[in-house]
Amino acid sequence: MVIQGRFKGKRAIISGASKGIGRATAIRFAQEGGRVGLISRTRGDLEEVAEIIREDGGEALVLPANVSDEAELSTAIDSAAQAFGGLDIVVSNAGIELPFEDSMADSLPLEVWQRIINTNLTGQFLTCKHGLRHLLENGGGAVVMVGSPCGEKGFCFKEHAYSASKGGILSLMRVMALDYAPHNIRVNACIPGFIDTPMNDYVMRDPDLLKTWSDTIPIKRPGTSEETAAVILFLASEEASYVLGSAFVVDGGQIAA
Repeated sequence: MVIQGRFKGKRAIISGASKGIGRATAIRFAQEGGRVGLISRTRGDLEEVAEIIREDGGEALVLPANVSDEAELSTAIDSAAQAFGGLDIVVSNAGIELPFEDSMADSLPLEVWQRIINTNLTGQFLTCKHGLRHLLENGGGAVVMVGSPCGEKGFCFKEHAYSASKGGILSLMRVMALDYAPHNIRVNACIPGFIDTPMNDYVMRDPDLLKTWSDTIPIKRPGTSEETAAVILFLASEEASYVLGSAFVVDGGQIAA
């Protein structure tokens, strides 16, 4: 059931909305009264998320697009803004991890580097670029980028492209936060740690590997997409009106350890 809550009348786009954190964020946003544009490469998965939202009384647009393709992405974002009469919130979440292809720099194939950077960093840049145009027209709003602890600490061993892409997200977030603050636009980041999402299925299906990973986390378990979505929605809401240029970590204490 839609709750007329924090996001009543607010209009958002969410990239990577077909699965995991993006899916949970979109559903929760709609439950709190918001109108949401769902962006991902896979139309079928987006239709499933949209159906869940609509059955619950919410409003969702299905906007298939590859975030690394500027023409596709800008068309999708413009379509959402046109349908909603503008945008208030941009959640830049889409990302990939290729743990069996990413590697140390001396053996990292350029194609793998480019694929990861194109999605994780260029894709977030393009989502922000075209989303920000509409926030500027709207007179303000909020941007939430989704990163990784690997952007702050070097513990993603042998995943040099992934780590570089996530570090870039944090640097981009901070400079955008300062440059867009005079335009009444808040830019922040959510930094999820080890979360139970489809990206981590290979760990979740292996009891020994799951225990090894969980033992590195003070809380001793993976996080959930819903726990991460709660922080993203806080950063996007007026409750975070004095939060700017911050990276909110959702990792069960892993960075602190």
